[in-house]
Amino acid sequence: MKSSRAALPKAVALPPSYDAFFSFHVHKTGYCGVATYTKRAFTVPLKAEEGLTSIIQPKPPLSPQDRISTSYPSAVGVLDAQEEHEDTPELDLKTLDSEGRAVTTDLGLFVLINLYVPNHAGTPEREAFKMAYHRLLAKRVDILLREGREVIVVGDLNAVAAVEDHVEGPGMMRKEKERLDAGLEPSGEGFWDSPWRLWMRDWIIREDNPHGKLVDIVRKKWPDRKDMYTCTSPLLPQDHV
Repeated sequence: MKSSRAALPKAVALPPSYDAFFSFHVHKTGYCGVATYTKRAFTVPLKAEEGLTSIIQPKPPLSPQDRISTSYPSAVGVLDAQEEHEDTPELDLKTLDSEGRAVTTDLGLFVLINLYVPNHAGTPEREAFKMAYHRLLAKRVDILLREGREVIVVGDLNAVAAVEDHVEGPGMMRKEKERLDAGLEPSGEGFWDSPWRLWMRDWIIREDNPHGKLVDIVRKKWPDRKDMYTCTSPLLPQDHV
C-alpha cells in the first residue's frame, strides 16, 4: 500500500462487508505500507496490531487485554548485531517498526502477520536495517509460538529460502561453481553470500533443517513445480536460467 491515511479513498479504506487494517510509514508518504482485509462473512479478527513490537500504538493506546501477545521482542538479539556495522546509524525498535511494514491480526485459530520487509537498497545502512528487521520478525514469531499460537506469515519478505525460488538463482550457482572449478577465489557475490537468504533458508523447516520455525506451504504443496519464482524480473528473458 504505497499510500497514506490521508490519501486513502473511503471505498478502499472501508469496503462494504470487509474489515480493513493498515500500516503506513510514519514520515514518508507513499513510501511503503501494508493492508489486511478480512471478509466478515468468513471471519472477524479478534484483535489487530500495527507493527511487530507493540510500540506503534493507536490513540488511545491498546490495553494489555487488547494486545495479541503478553510479551514482545526486546532489543536484545535484534539490535546487538549493530556492532558489526559501526559506520551505520544506530537503530532502535521504534525506528524499525515505523516504516509501515507489518500488520498483525489475531484470527482465533491463528495469528496472521502481513509484511513488506525492507530490501537492502545496496547500502550498508539499509542492509543493517533489513537484517535487524528480519531478526525482529523472527523474535515476534518465536514469542507467538512459545505462547502456543499457530502463525501464518504472508506478504513480501524480500528474501528467498531456496535457489529455485529466484529466477537468477541457478545461474548464480552455476557461475560460482565455474569460478571455483577454475581455481579462483569465491566472488563474494554468490547466491548464499546474502545474509538475508541464509536467514530465510534457516527459518524454513526442511528435511535437512528440522529446527526451522515455519513451513513454506507453497513448496510443500507443489514441491516439483518448475519456474515458480518468488523473486523474478520482467526484464529477464525466459531462458535466462
